[in-house]
Amino acid sequence: MTEASDFIVPPRRWSEIGGIADNLRHQLGQAETPRVPVIEIIERVLDQRLGLLNFEVGSHEEMGRAEGYTCPKGEFIMLREDVYEGVWAGEGRARFTTAHELGHWAMHTNIPLARARRGDGTPSYRLAEPQANQFAAEFLMPEYFINAFDDEDDLMLRFGVSWEAARNRLRYLHKNRRL
Repeated sequence: MTEASDFIVPPRRWSEIGGIADNLRHQLGQAETPRVPVIEIIERVLDQRLGLLNFEVGSHEEMGRAEGYTCPKGEFIMLREDVYEGVWAGEGRARFTTAHELGHWAMHTNIPLARARRGDGTPSYRLAEPQANQFAAEFLMPEYFINAFDDEDDLMLRFGVSWEAARNRLRYLHKNRRL
């Protein structure tokens, strides 16, 4: 996916996406775990144990600038090799990318997709990439583990995310008067 393109998907409220992320955490037995093991969930549970998808690692040559890819039919999730290595090393950005791809799998499998270009007037709640970003934020940083005294460093330590992801999550929660 290039930065200038996206896909139009069925509209979802951000609160609905939060419910999807929370429901998946519960189904996976991760509701009480602040730092969810996202790569273990995809690779060891959804692929190896349950057989719900195939997990693949792609080379830089194969994937180019794409850090991850989720099959629209839900058959596989692929991470670029450096992202895969990073998520196992606990790198926050790689963890977010992995959760983002999980979001595509959870929300955008077997649905009609239409191409969109950023800036064409399509609202963000109708675009696959913002929806997957919201899913990743909700899945990795559930609101019930965050309080009004937390700052970016607190979220980084608690959830294993990047400073930017922590900042965006706190801004969203404050803006929507949820903290």
